[in-house]
Amino acid sequence: MAMSDEQRAAVRDLLERVSRTVETNPNASAPAIRARAHVKRKEGDLALDLLLRGGFIQRQSVDAEDTYRSIKPYRVSNEAPRAPFGKTYAAGQGGG
Repeated sequence: MAMSDEQRAAVRDLLERVSRTVETNPNASAPAIRARAHVKRKEGDLALDLLLRGGFIQRQSVDAEDTYRSIKPYRVSNEAPRAPFGKTYAAGQGGG
């Protein structure tokens, strides 16, 4: 199931909000990051996981507690604009 433009925008905004929170609160735990970013556990954990996989943050274990530190800021402008499928070469329209 494909995401709508609004859903993609919401995910990008969530990632940026959590990234900014990690940047301003280095070595914070996941619960602290979620509280400071004002996000629910499910969304906060998803954002942390995506930022980890994308190389934007790193996780460290300190005294049996995971903490997070920013490696590079995630900003919506980091993502290149993507053409809608209907205007691509694969759709037989010459690739835009």
